[in-house]
Amino acid sequence: MIILYIILILILLPMFISCIISHYKLDISEYNIKNSKIDKNLKIIFLSDLHNRNLTKKLDEIINNEKPDIIIMGGDMINESLKYSNNFINLYKTLDKENIYYTFGNHEDRLYYDEMDKYIKKIKNSNIKLLNNKKDKLSKNINIYGLKSEDEQYLPFGKLFLTKEYIESKLEKFDKNKFNILIAHNPLEFKSYTDTEADLVLSGHVHGGLIRLPFLGALLSPDYTFFPKYSEGMYEKDNTMMIVSRGLGFSKRLPFRIFNNGEVVIINLSKE
Repeated sequence: MIILYIILILILLPMFISCIISHYKLDISEYNIKNSKIDKNLKIIFLSDLHNRNLTKKLDEIINNEKPDIIIMGGDMINESLKYSNNFINLYKTLDKENIYYTFGNHEDRLYYDEMDKYIKKIKNSNIKLLNNKKDKLSKNINIYGLKSEDEQYLPFGKLFLTKEYIESKLEKFDKNKFNILIAHNPLEFKSYTDTEADLVLSGHVHGGLIRLPFLGALLSPDYTFFPKYSEGMYEKDNTMMIVSRGLGFSKRLPFRIFNNGEVVIINLSKE
């Protein structure tokens, strides 16, 4: 029995310590992407899944040190209600920079209609460019698109919703001669993103799998499947790259991270 207790302590103590560390520590991950279609060097900071955590001071310090050209926010920056949006609102007021792009995730889509109207007005009164099923140009040859998440698209147990036709009905057919960035919250739909021939997809949603196990990686996806295929880092298929952020915060239902620090993603785009 004593041996069993010792084994349990040896297993649970590192997890407990990691849970505390992951609550405070942010990792910075950097990716260098070269492509012949890129006509302008750009430094991008990608933030996702804040879930209304109070990280304003840390993020402001990182952003001021890194001096990005563009900040992209990939959804779930709040928690389902305007009651849980104050920390995110304080964050973007503190940043107060131009060239901030924001596309909603499933938690923003859960806002009630009256809350949604108020929230969109707040965003539009800031410097943030809201890209919900919209496009903007970052340069003559670099386009950025935001695919707005709708809560009913997030099906449980690995079932997928999106198709190429659906994405193009919300956005447009991508110009293959341009470098096309697609902000799309759910990485589990990677196959459909590659079908659209986006060059770079930026996703989050999976929170790194909540718990990351040595040698096995992410444990659990928000769609209730174990060992999700896409949980963090860069993935490539055909001519499409997808970067999945581990995110910054916790969901209300599972408010923890183990062996899984929050993450700020830096992307350097340059001509090949």
